[in-house]
Amino acid sequence: MRKIITTTGTSLLTNAAREFKKKSADVTDKELHLFWKQVGVEAASAETNSLLKIAKPDEEIVLLHTDTTDGYRCAREVERYLKSQNWLHVRLRKLPLENNEAQFESHGLRELVNILIDEISQGQRQNREVVINATGGFKAEIAYTTMVGMIFEVPIKYIYQNFQKPITFPALPVSWNIDLLLEYDNFFQWLDEEPRLRQEVEECLKAIPESERDRILPLLLPPDSEDCIYLSPAGEILWKRVNQQRDIGKSLPEPNTSKIPEKDKISNSLDEVKHHYPKGTLNFAQKIAKLAPVEEIIGGHFENTTTRRVKKVFDDGSIRVLWADNKKAANITIRTTARGLAQTLNFCDQYIRPLLDS
Repeated sequence: MRKIITTTGTSLLTNAAREFKKKSADVTDKELHLFWKQVGVEAASAETNSLLKIAKPDEEIVLLHTDTTDGYRCAREVERYLKSQNWLHVRLRKLPLENNEAQFESHGLRELVNILIDEISQGQRQNREVVINATGGFKAEIAYTTMVGMIFEVPIKYIYQNFQKPITFPALPVSWNIDLLLEYDNFFQWLDEEPRLRQEVEECLKAIPESERDRILPLLLPPDSEDCIYLSPAGEILWKRVNQQRDIGKSLPEPNTSKIPEKDKISNSLDEVKHHYPKGTLNFAQKIAKLAPVEEIIGGHFENTTTRRVKKVFDDGSIRVLWADNKKAANITIRTTARGLAQTLNFCDQYIRPLLDS
């Protein structure tokens, strides 16, 4: 059974108010019930128009609605109508999106993101196909819903008011910003643990190279009324994606044992003396070579930093790290038998990061 996550707006109430020549607040529940019969289910609301073309009565429908009177009324009426037509797996879920400008970005949109990811993760853990119906709702809601769908590789359905068939935005794996969060994992984990004051965040950011800092700042919100800084809604999506992959990786088996002898795993390019690599490079490579899933360790270009860290984790089982002394750092690529982001990330977290930190 598919799971259809549907953003719900107030088109039903707006359309009914126009039909009865009333203000939205003055439209009664009885008139809403009557409205379905007068104009037809497709014309009555964006939600029913799209669901009838996207979903089937035996599928699970989750109606996300704002924490407002109008938002709840419309979602409840859509639920009532669908259940009257024998759609038996319909439920409402409230979004903490209110008419509160001060809290909208720092809390409301972040909670929208978290609820969407929670619903997606529940479905994926059950090995069910998850689809997002982003036809209803207001513009900011649709924008972030679409971003969540693309990053979590869930198709998004949308029906423009003049179209009869749904448009599908396919799942698009987005990895470059995820790599940034993996590279500065400690910073993002610290920021996500609890509210952090602006001064604390600025102090932490000083330890990050300026060029990288400029990439991180768009993932943070400006200080709120209490001078705290949070992940932006986009940052929240990407950080949750990292953690989702980590959770998946923990449930996967260990990567296969490499058939390459330990002595042949280290590339000749990692001659520490000849190529003036940072102190301890060869010793680090030798420790990595002892790990059963490792197939090859290759040296790369230098960087002007003294911070050791994971730079990138690839779907093909490769991991790129920076090994540094107190003068410079060298890029090192580690090829492993791991496959897929989740398994590779789990291997990296369990074995590579501890060696970098030792």
